[in-house]
Amino acid sequence: MKILLMCGAGASSGFMAQAMRKAAKEQGLDDIDVIARSEAEMTNNLKGTDIIMFGPHLAYKKDALAKDLEQYNIPFAFIDKDAYGAIDGAATLKQAMDVLKGAKPQEVEKEPVKEVEKKEVKADKNVENQKDFMGWITNSLAPKLDKLTQNVYIMAIQQSIMSILPMIMIGSVSSIVGVFRNFEALSWIPDISQLNTFSFGLIAIFLTILVPMKVLEKKGNEKLKISAMLSSLALFFIITIPNIADGNISFVMDKIGTGGMLTAVVTAVFTAWIFNVASNHSMFKKDTVMPDMVVAWMDALVPVTITLVIGLVIMNTGFDLPLFIRGLFSPISAFGQTWLGLIAITFFTCFLYSFGFTWILFPIAWAIWMEGMDANMAAVAAGHVAQNINLMETVMGLTYIGGQGCTLALVIMCMRSKVKRLKAIGNVCVLPAIFNINEPIVFGAPVVWNPILMIPLCLNSIVIPSIMYLVMRIGLVPVPSAPMQMWYLPNIIQGYLTTGSLAGVVLVIVLFIVSWFIWLPFFKVYEKQQYLEENSKK
Repeated sequence: MKILLMCGAGASSGFMAQAMRKAAKEQGLDDIDVIARSEAEMTNNLKGTDIIMFGPHLAYKKDALAKDLEQYNIPFAFIDKDAYGAIDGAATLKQAMDVLKGAKPQEVEKEPVKEVEKKEVKADKNVENQKDFMGWITNSLAPKLDKLTQNVYIMAIQQSIMSILPMIMIGSVSSIVGVFRNFEALSWIPDISQLNTFSFGLIAIFLTILVPMKVLEKKGNEKLKISAMLSSLALFFIITIPNIADGNISFVMDKIGTGGMLTAVVTAVFTAWIFNVASNHSMFKKDTVMPDMVVAWMDALVPVTITLVIGLVIMNTGFDLPLFIRGLFSPISAFGQTWLGLIAITFFTCFLYSFGFTWILFPIAWAIWMEGMDANMAAVAAGHVAQNINLMETVMGLTYIGGQGCTLALVIMCMRSKVKRLKAIGNVCVLPAIFNINEPIVFGAPVVWNPILMIPLCLNSIVIPSIMYLVMRIGLVPVPSAPMQMWYLPNIIQGYLTTGSLAGVVLVIVLFIVSWFIWLPFFKVYEKQQYLEENSKK
């Protein structure tokens, strides 16, 4: 039996998979295979899968996930929040077995969903007439966000970015090696900086291929998927206006790397749209005697031709579309590199997270981060100083201490708590927290939909990045100038690797101390509440 666990990046589900494998071994269930993957990798891991278990933080995508899985006839369920928070492999394994027991594939999710919906209706009656902030979140904001996240093109972009994260991390390896080579004793280590060029430096090309693939998969247009991917890549190369002379063709690296990322997304979305429109029309009738292979080729011919002709027209006019697109995005990018822009990203990310919505702002933040790092690298190469502070290296590497909202402090407080439930959760969540994975504590404490703990989570998203921005702006800590997107490393290590200075380590320590004092009063209130509740049951 194969159980597939899914979460945003495959990190928190990785800890759960390990716990489930251990539970299965203890129960003598040697035929159970549990694997964890990111949501973006779902369709690539469905072969042989008996059931899919999603992290509870993806519950807001239930309708979209159900639609994606409809054609595969595979049952799925969302892992119980308490079990996920406690990384309880035995409980999650039992849940998976219970869901599978005697249920038909297409019916597995239906019954539990109906039951849950009934419970939700009862709960919603308490807030549906509320005029306060929580009522507005529940009845107005949450449904709109849910609809937004289910947009096919937005989901495709999100999942494409997640799919290329390994390539970005590989590029970061060369930066780590570069840091080590600065030490005289380690100067013998080979220079592998070109590894970054052919990984992080090809982001735009990767997106050009992946986005149309994801879109057409979600639309169920498998027969046109390959043609769309190839056409998107061809269109992207055309509109970058390469230099063609004497039988040679050359491209500007900035246009096909991080600098061309926005162009790649626009190109890919446009191509996917053309192919989706074309899929609704065919040159042949349904009862045609022509072989299916010929029909597929001919039906792909029209959108391929339209896509490439448009690209050639743009190229021959001399219009620099990549420059134009970057110009349109430049105000957003410029605002993103201000203090207010930084806080807008970090605060709203945590604010939405406190209600269970994850990765919604990631495509926007990611574009700002990539543009910022690209500019920093160019500035340093030209002999100038890196200026952009709002980067993945700083936000996720330095301020996400234990995860967004600096939840490592909360985990340690739970470990030391006199409340048995909180102490148990803290002990289980400490290892993931060290590697900046905080879904377990966020859903286990819980922080999500918990007014007491939601406040410090959001306060940390303002105060901690502000301190980081200030010390870098005044020059106390160096601004990162090379990709170092290894955010699953402990922050104290990232403090040195991202800044290349011990000042970065000191900064992380200071930020942790500040986050501790932000969490402390709110945790004490919550702990007292939980202590009274725990003792009232005795």
